[in-house]
Order: sequence, then C-alpha cells, then structure tokens
Amino acid sequence: MPYDTNLVADRHLLDRVARGEADALRALYRRHGSSIYALAYGMLVDPGDAEEVVAETFAQVWRAAARFLATTNQSVSASIKEIARSRARGLVLAREWPDRPSPPPRQGPQFTMIEEVV
Repeated sequence: MPYDTNLVADRHLLDRVARGEADALRALYRRHGSSIYALAYGMLVDPGDAEEVVAETFAQVWRAAARFLATTNQSVSASIKEIARSRARGLVLAREWPDRPSPPPRQGPQFTMIEEVV
C-alpha cells in the first residue's frame, strides 16, 4: 500500500523499510530524493554523479534501515543526508586519486539502480 508522505513520519517509514517494505522506501525517496540530489549535485557539479549518489544513498537506506533505527538518535533526514555526503565525498576523492586501487567487490545481493527498489 503506498504511503501518503504528508501523513507518515520518517521514523515510521524507516521502521517499515527495516521490515522490507519497498513502498516505505519509495515514500522516503519521494520525500527526500530531490534534496539529496541537490546536495550531491552541489558537491559534484555533475548530474550523472549526483544521480549515482542518490541511488547509492537509498540503496544503503534499504540495506541498513534496522541498524539506523537501533543506533542513531538523529533525524532520518539527517541520517540520509549524511549517507549522501559520504558517498559524494567518496566520488570527489576518486576523482582526486584516480590510480587508487579499487575496493574488493561486495558479497551478497546488491542494488545497481534505485529503480530496483523504488
């Protein structure tokens, strides 16, 4: 069932994401996606990289929602923005240090595009 993002608190949506409800992730994406894109674009000044940061950010929210609920006292919005800042900084560092060795591939299921979740 789709969520009306005007009526459901972010923390409740994150709780639903932790239970595996993709509709809750969609609601968080609709609520915060444009501000995350703006933040990433402001740091990277590249639309493709900004979109990549948005996708990676919400994929991370999907994978780690339960941990966020258990370990953070900050707002959901602040948590999502911190993930996005971290991802954008990683891309900036990759640009500045292009010969850096790549990290080993992740194990387990991965999302390559936000459309797989949202």
